[in-house]
Amino acid sequence: MILFKEIRELIKKSMIKSFEDCEITSSQWMLLGALLKNGKMTMSELSNYMGLSNSTVSGIVDRLEKQEYIKRVRDGNDRRKVYVEITEKFNDVAKKKHGVVERNLEEKLHKVSDEELNIVIDGLKILKKIFEEE
Repeated sequence: MILFKEIRELIKKSMIKSFEDCEITSSQWMLLGALLKNGKMTMSELSNYMGLSNSTVSGIVDRLEKQEYIKRVRDGNDRRKVYVEITEKFNDVAKKKHGVVERNLEEKLHKVSDEELNIVIDGLKILKKIFEEE
């Protein structure tokens, strides 16, 4: 598990580096991650999910809204209920940056021998199979 966490953190760090020019803070990444994972959420849901106060989350939402990466949307049935969701602008940026992330990973993988790469691929296939059997 420690190795999984270390690899996940290294990949996350690489992805954040690819998005540096977008000027997104770690708190903003947490919020965007919550929305990417769960879809649109209310402010209360975001606050609970992130373990932060409503006012803190509201500030994060305000900054991301200024960048046009998220938007607030009122519920059609209950105008008091406001959802926060990812915008097309962020989706477009994420798609472009995803290509950068993929190219960076390819560059890293080209630094190892074919034999080592095949060992990694075989190991990942075995791991996938283990989890599929559950």
